[in-house]
Amino acid sequence: MEIISGIDNFRYSFDTCVTIGTFDGLHKGHQEVLKKLKKIALEKKLKSLAVTFSPHPRQVLCPNAKVFFVLSKQEKIEAFEKIGIDYLVIQPFSLEFAKLSAEDFFKNMLCKHLNMKYLVKGFNNHFGKDRVSEFSEIQKIGFNCGFEVTETKKMVLKSSLEVSSTALRKYISEGQFENVSEILGRGFPLSGKVVHGKQIGKTIGFPTANIILDDENKIIPKIGVYASFTIINGRKYPVMLNVGSNPTINGENEKQVFLEAHILDFSDNLYSKKIRLTIVKRIRDEKKFSSLEELKRQLNLDKSLVAEIIQTSL
Repeated sequence: MEIISGIDNFRYSFDTCVTIGTFDGLHKGHQEVLKKLKKIALEKKLKSLAVTFSPHPRQVLCPNAKVFFVLSKQEKIEAFEKIGIDYLVIQPFSLEFAKLSAEDFFKNMLCKHLNMKYLVKGFNNHFGKDRVSEFSEIQKIGFNCGFEVTETKKMVLKSSLEVSSTALRKYISEGQFENVSEILGRGFPLSGKVVHGKQIGKTIGFPTANIILDDENKIIPKIGVYASFTIINGRKYPVMLNVGSNPTINGENEKQVFLEAHILDFSDNLYSKKIRLTIVKRIRDEKKFSSLEELKRQLNLDKSLVAEIIQTSL
């Protein structure tokens, strides 16, 4: 997959099959759109191309609102790579760009610069400042501009869970990771840099990697303890992740949320290195223990449970 920054920087002359969206999470609904994109591109002898935006439109249109996302920019790029499309165009989103009408966007951006001959529309996509979403209207624009269009249907899971980025963010913030994994079709990633902490965990036999996330807009799961895993040098390690203020160590007045990961059966130095965790399941609330010994007993129970969960999730 080739990544191109900006629609007007696409310098190729071949024709393309295009889909457009913010794609936060790249969940099963998005995956179905991209599957259709690849299928049509192959049938029509076109190149498959997805257009997404950075920054996210809400960050530009609502600059005072704090917005959080399922995937960081890098996590999203890597998810696209795994799906295997030909091109990913990351379009800078600005107030000026937001003034484009749907017809201008299709004609003067996608057709002119990307040589779009086919558009794969998600069921809830809308385009331009006029927010055109009706399939028949887009077909008329396509007829005038020289592209065909198809629309994907809303995905319905057997569990009846809603497949949307909004639902994903809700379930992540509530710690409902069985639902998160079902909608994503995979575990939820957290990526960041390992930094020095207070080293208390090491004194009770549970050294932790303290993680600062790569993206300040990345959504953080509900406070609690999670079964997760990481891959280091090609090997998969179970990880006991605590998301919270660690009240036993820091006291109940601590408001900052920390990400502290105990990697099972791992002892190498990870300081200043990048690490990615994949959360599988929330196992309990965070609580304040009366002593370090009581905390240690609970951590041993958590460790056994995490090892079992990750083993059965392989």
